[in-house]
Amino acid sequence: MKRWKPYIFIVIVLCICTNFYVLFNEHSKIPKSVYVSERTKPEKTNIKETVRTSGMTVPTERKFVYYNPQLGAIDEILVTKGQEVQISTPLIRYVDEEVDREIHRIARKKEQLNAQIKQLSKDIDYYTTMSSSAKEDSIEKIQWEEKAREAEREKTLLEWQIKEYDEQQNELTEKKDELIVESKMAGVIEEISYDKSKPLITIASSSAVVRGKVKEETVGKLAVGQKATVHVPNKNESFTGTIADIGKFPIKEASFQEKSEYPFTIQLNEQPKQLPFGYHVNITVVTKEKNGAITVPTKAVWHEKTKSFVYVIHNGKLEKRNVTLGITHGKKQEIEQGLRENEYIVSHPTKQMKHGMNVIVPLEMEKPRKEAIKQLSKWDIAKHFLDGFFRSFY
Repeated sequence: MKRWKPYIFIVIVLCICTNFYVLFNEHSKIPKSVYVSERTKPEKTNIKETVRTSGMTVPTERKFVYYNPQLGAIDEILVTKGQEVQISTPLIRYVDEEVDREIHRIARKKEQLNAQIKQLSKDIDYYTTMSSSAKEDSIEKIQWEEKAREAEREKTLLEWQIKEYDEQQNELTEKKDELIVESKMAGVIEEISYDKSKPLITIASSSAVVRGKVKEETVGKLAVGQKATVHVPNKNESFTGTIADIGKFPIKEASFQEKSEYPFTIQLNEQPKQLPFGYHVNITVVTKEKNGAITVPTKAVWHEKTKSFVYVIHNGKLEKRNVTLGITHGKKQEIEQGLRENEYIVSHPTKQMKHGMNVIVPLEMEKPRKEAIKQLSKWDIAKHFLDGFFRSFY
C-alpha cells in the first residue's frame, strides 16, 4: 500500500492541474459556469422621461410706450411706478401750444358773441315793448317793429357764428385728446425711464408665466404642449402648466467656447398668489410618458459601443441578448424590444460573463434542511465542496 501512495498523490495533483486548465484556459471548449447572486424579472410599470432645469416668474405680457415727438412736448406723466392701470387709463399728456392758443382764442370769441347776443335779446325785448305801446298803423310802431326784426336777424347771425366756433372747438378738443396717451392693457407700471434709448413707460401684465432655460443638447427633447411642474424652493408650493413657447435663438450670443442655452415659456394652469416677478423656481418637464412599459433595473443593461444587451437566463445558460432601449427614469430602464415579462435576467452583469455560460444560482431557501443533507453521501458532499472551491477562483 505504501508504494501506491506516491502514485495516488500524483493523480490528485494532475486532477487539480487539469481542473485549473479547464477553468482558466480561454480556448478550452468545455463550457464555463458563472455564479449569479441576483436575478430579476422585467416588470410592467408607468414610466416618465423628464428634464429638470431652473427658471423664474415673469409677466405674461409687457407693453412698451415710447416718446412720440410728433405729438409735441410732454406736459405730464400721469402714472407712477407700481401703479395698477386698466385699459384706457391716461398715461402721458403731451402739449401743443398752437392748439391751446386757438382753443383760448375761440373761447374768448364765444364769450364776446354771447355778450352781444345777450344785449341783442334785451334790445329785442325793448323794441317789442315800444312797438306794443305805439298806435296802430303809426310810423312810430312800424319803426320799432323794424328795429326788432333787425336785432333778431343780427342775433341769428351771431348764433350761427357761435355754432361754427363750437365745431372748431370740438375739433381742437379732439385733437387735444389725442395728445393724451392711454393704456392699451391692464397691468402694473413696471418702469418709467427718461432715457430716450429705452421705453418711456413699461407696463407688465398682472398674470405670470415661468421662463425656463435648457442647454443645447436638451432643447430637442422639449415640445410645445408638454406637461411641466414648477416647484417653489423653500416653500411647499408647486404649480402645473404646459410649455407654450420654445425660443429659436439662444439666450446669450452664441459662442464657440461654451454651449448655448435656449429659453422656453410655461403657461401656468393656476396663477400663483403672492409670488413676485423674478422669483427663481425649479422646473420638471415630462418629455415622454408611457403606461405599462416593460422595465428592468438600469444596472441590468450592458452597453458595448452603440449596442445594449441584457443577460437572459435561459435553460440554465446565459443568453446575451440585444435589446432596444426606451425611456430611462431614475433606476428604471424601459425595454422596447427584445425581452418578455416572464424571463429572468441577471441584475448585475460583469465582464467575466459570456454568452453560453452555465448559470449557478443560489438556493431559494434560507438554510439547507438537515433531511436533505442526510440524504447526501460523503462522496456527494466532497464533490459539491470541491466544485464550490474551484468556482470561487473565477
